Amino acid sequence: MTQTRLLIADDDGIILAIFGKGLRNAGYEVIEADSGEAALKMVAEKPVDLAILDVNMPGISGIDAACKMRELGIPVVFLSAYDGSEMVEAALAKGAQGYIVKPIDVAKVIPTIEAALERAGDLKASREAESRLNCALDTGKVVNVVVGMIMERYCVNQLEAFELLRQNARSKRCKVREVATDMIDALELLNQLTQSRSSADKRRR
Repeated sequence: MTQTRLLIADDDGIILAIFGKGLRNAGYEVIEADSGEAALKMVAEKPVDLAILDVNMPGISGIDAACKMRELGIPVVFLSAYDGSEMVEAALAKGAQGYIVKPIDVAKVIPTIEAALERAGDLKASREAESRLNCALDTGKVVNVVVGMIMERYCVNQLEAFELLRQNARSKRCKVREVATDMIDALELLNQLTQSRSSADKRRR
């Protein structure tokens, strides 16, 4: 089974060492960064399952680093010495999956880490499902347009038009959507050429 890979970023070396060791003992793979800049460089080279970022690091703060990491699809938990409700709400508003307050008790923060990983997994699955649905809808639209074109051109019903399209795709050993897309692209090119010729004829007149 692949180990869950975590990144810890904090400008306090003692916290990095103690927290990192505790998480490794708990079975996680852990990499450590002493700044936001170093954290971003590390995840760019090798993504992690979860980043735990100190909020108030000098240079690129944990919040700024988190914004960039979310663009990479990396979920984030914030780490801070402050536990005020405003700070927690601000962190969650930035898209954090959790909030850990110093001083750190590794045994007590593991449930927070696991809950964050679970929520991140649910969000990822939801985004992937949405992407698949959108792709399917797009595929249906393209195929339906081409089926309509075939019906009009050859005076056949919808089932017969789709069967002609499917047979063409099979003969080319590709997907129906690919053939349909090629046909629409060819039609658009033909329309552009026709418009260009029409414009040229008008100028000559």
